[in-house]
Amino acid sequence: MFCFPEYIANEMNKVFSQLRQPLFLQGAVFADFVAGAAHSLAELNAIHPFREGNGRSQLSFVHLLSMRGGHPLRLERIRRATFMPAMVASFGGNLAPLVTELTRLEA
Repeated sequence: MFCFPEYIANEMNKVFSQLRQPLFLQGAVFADFVAGAAHSLAELNAIHPFREGNGRSQLSFVHLLSMRGGHPLRLERIRRATFMPAMVASFGGNLAPLVTELTRLEA
């Protein structure tokens, strides 16, 4: 079950406020960035603000975040067969597979 519509704005504000952390800025260690990006991606997925296109929007957002932080991700390396189960695991609180998947995308 995803976020109830009446809570979407508040939950999105929480996610976006976390993006001020140093791990999302230039000069952060890649492993720290990936851990934070996995957490943010999992939170965005749980909020699920759109009727359609959540996954594509989330990946675009993480890609922009990676560019801003100086850790561009190579989205063409995504393997649906492993990325989708990692997203499902993150919804249940297990971020390790998603961290692995994002680490594989390092440019």
